[in-house]
Parts: sequence; C-alpha cells; structure tokens
Amino acid sequence: MPTTSPALFLLFLATLPACIESKPLDTTDTDDTTGGADGPSVFDVNDGTVPLESIVTLEGLVVTSPLNRDGDGFFVADPAGGANSGLYVWRQTGFADLAIAVGDEVRVTGTTTEFFGWIELVVDSFDDISVTGEATVPAPVALGDGAGVDWEQYESVAVQLDAQTVTSVDAFNTGTLSAGIKLDDGFQYLDFDCRGQFATLSGIVFYQYEAHSLNPRSETDLGVYSAPVAESATVAQVQSGAMCGPVIFEDVVATTGVAEDDGSALFFVQDAGGGANSGAGVFVKDVLVDVNPGDIVTLTGSADEFFDFTQMYVADATGFEASGETGTPVAESLSEMPADWEPYEGMLVTLADVLVTSDQTYGEVSTDWSIKMDDLYFDHTAANGDRYATVTGVVYYSYSEWKIEPRSEADLVE
Repeated sequence: MPTTSPALFLLFLATLPACIESKPLDTTDTDDTTGGADGPSVFDVNDGTVPLESIVTLEGLVVTSPLNRDGDGFFVADPAGGANSGLYVWRQTGFADLAIAVGDEVRVTGTTTEFFGWIELVVDSFDDISVTGEATVPAPVALGDGAGVDWEQYESVAVQLDAQTVTSVDAFNTGTLSAGIKLDDGFQYLDFDCRGQFATLSGIVFYQYEAHSLNPRSETDLGVYSAPVAESATVAQVQSGAMCGPVIFEDVVATTGVAEDDGSALFFVQDAGGGANSGAGVFVKDVLVDVNPGDIVTLTGSADEFFDFTQMYVADATGFEASGETGTPVAESLSEMPADWEPYEGMLVTLADVLVTSDQTYGEVSTDWSIKMDDLYFDHTAANGDRYATVTGVVYYSYSEWKIEPRSEADLVE
C-alpha cells in the first residue's frame, strides 16, 4: 500500500489545512440575472433553472458557516432549508477582512459556476456581498444514519447524521463514516480515530476530489464522541482491514532494527510464524527504542493507513514493551516475482536470483523483480549488473515505489 516516509511527514501533514481547490476567476460570456422579491433563488441555481456562468443576485440568504480554513469561501442557504438549499460562495483572493458572521442575512451577487462537479457562486469583490439583517440559521437536515442518501442534493447544505462510526482514517486525517461519506476538516482540525463513534454529527457537505465529505463547523457540530479503546489484534487483521485505530500487537517479532531520523524511529514487526499480510511498519515519534531483529515486543498504538502504507504509530514509551525474549523472524521465500506486492507489504521476504538493473541513486537500485533495493537499514554497494543468489529484507512502500530493505550484509548472498 503505497506511501511517503511516515517518519518525515506525519507531523507536517497534521498541520496542513483542509484545501478547497484554487481556480481562476472567469466571468466572461455571462448572462445577467438580477433578483428581487420574485427573483432567482438558491434552488433555481442548484436545479439548473439559472444557467451556469450567469451573473445572479440572490437576496434573503442566511450565512450558515464561518470562513473555511483557506479563508476564501463560506456557505449560505435559503432560510427554508432542506435539500438543494445551500450554496458555496467563493472569492479568488479570499475574505480575510470580510465582516460577516453565521446568522447574517445577506444579499450576494456573483457568477454561477460548476467547479469539478460542485456548484458555486463566485464573487469578485466585497461590494458583491451586503449584510441586510439577521436571520435564523436553518437546522441541519436530519438524515438518520445516512443509509442510501443521495449526497448530491445536499451539497453545500448543513446535515446531521446519527450513530456514526469512523471506519477508516487516511494520512490527511480524513475519515470515512459508516454512512459512506468522508469526515473532513474544512473548517477546523478534528481529533478522532478509526473506530471512534459519534452519537450525532453535523456539518456542511463539501464535494471535492470526486467525493462528498461532511465538515463540522464547530465543536457543537461534533456532538458526543466516544474514543475507541485499544484492542488486541494481529498484524494480519490490521493489514487485511479487519481492524484499525488503537490496537495492541502482543508478542510480535521485530524483523529489523531501528532507522532513526531526528529523534524518530521506524522498525518492522511481524506476526510469529509469518504468512500473508503478517508484517507492518512501526513508527515511534520522539522515542528512541532499542530493537533488534528477533526481539519479541508488545506494542500499543494506532494502526492505520499512511499514504496507503499500513503502519502502527506509537505515541510514547508506554506503548513499547520488550519481553526480553527473542524469536526467529520467518522470511517468506519467493522464487518468482508476485503479481502484486501488496500481500507482502511490511513482511520479511527472500527473493531468489536477483539482477540489479540500474546504477545506484540515493542508495537505491532497480532490480528485475520490479522492486527497488534500498538502504534504509544497510548501506549496500549493489551496482548495475550485479547478481545475487538471494536478497532478504522487509518490503516497504515509499515515494510511490515498492522497495526491499536488506538489514545487513548477510541479507545479500551472491
């Protein structure tokens, strides 16, 4: 499952703001549709009654959100609420100095645009937005558990879901809810984990990167959250997707030592006995641990996908316990290139008859196994044309490439 190095980028990514894509402002060739008491509505924009690329004035709208984290957009709604009642208002240069608040009644003039499937109202200047009073913010549309919902009609609308479980979390801290919609941080950074549960959960529905997401506007939208409790699991259960979030790997076998970088550590473990999907990387932040191949350890942390690479993240020293005993890491022997490296991710493998097919670049060489040999744990001297009877190492995915990581000179048999 492909990735960049977790040791280098996990904290950086956690600080990244949610991104509503940038786009050029283009109001050429538009029709002018001016509204009034009987003028066009948000519903008319969303159902196509008002053609796209029309200049339109909408009155009596209610501001339903603060500015997004990028500061270049906010949401409005028809006071009637309901399906198709919301609209995203966007300005290319942002709204940093715009005096506007949730609950304001506004009049907005802009160009109707569909940006990668998301209907928006693009404004050119602050003069296009006038606060005309105060209004009651429509209550989020209650959608129950979200089963079978057509999210298209709720784009830019505030909705509420009940009894939601986070079924997965990716490297950008975007979750997937049991309703099938993403959970994202378009307004504020969210703290949740895989298997966490929300009694109720509200927010504005975005449409980005060909997926709908629910974006809570404030702590109030989050309702009551129950954090998951760490449960015992095998590495294979995590790798197969049967378990995620806080887990305990009991008495797993370390297959590598530690690769350190600025106080961080990355090593690999494997279920005793090996087998398909039995290996994973372990990332320990700011904790220097002493691990050697064969050490039997128990780990408590959060297991999730990081750029499609399955890893456990151990937050502090209490999540690492060495038994003082040792075992024998079992390497999976391969005599021919697999159709897919995915089942071997994180595992210790031995490849037979390996030909190096490139010169070394940053410690990496290509091989005739469609996997690179890297130097994460051992500074090998492999060069173009070298042939090895066997190469042993853990299978890693980094910078969009599969790699095998030998641990010492003994892993390279000529």
